[in-house]
Amino acid sequence: MAEKLKAAIREIDGQLVLDDPNAVAMIHSIGKINCSNTLKLNTDRVAHFKNRIMERGLTDSDAVIVLINVDDIHGGPLADMLMPGYNWQEIRNRGEIPFARGLAGREGIQDVLNTFDQEAGKKLQNMSEVAVVVVDHGVAEVFPA
Repeated sequence: MAEKLKAAIREIDGQLVLDDPNAVAMIHSIGKINCSNTLKLNTDRVAHFKNRIMERGLTDSDAVIVLINVDDIHGGPLADMLMPGYNWQEIRNRGEIPFARGLAGREGIQDVLNTFDQEAGKKLQNMSEVAVVVVDHGVAEVFPA
């Protein structure tokens, strides 16, 4: 039988802190659900990049489609790796949320997912078709293209 996770109150630097693993798991699950909303808002771009994969003669094991919220805790560093020097502030100045959208090497994205979202990493590893990787809401989620 799985051990129940229990909330605990700790004091850190004079502040009371509530550690609640169940709440953290719920927030994580909601983030995953919200990634599907991000995907729905980008269906036209996903279709475009799926065509680009075919035009370039790439396979599902070569590339993935990425939709990365640049202001996300994990998305920002990843977007900077994929698009170094890009001026994301111009997008923010228009009142928009900056997203990096495009194709990326599957192996590299696999490595990154394995560092911060093992669930998404395992999902990508087991997917045998063109994948869309969404990084948003503090998590990553993987969908078939």
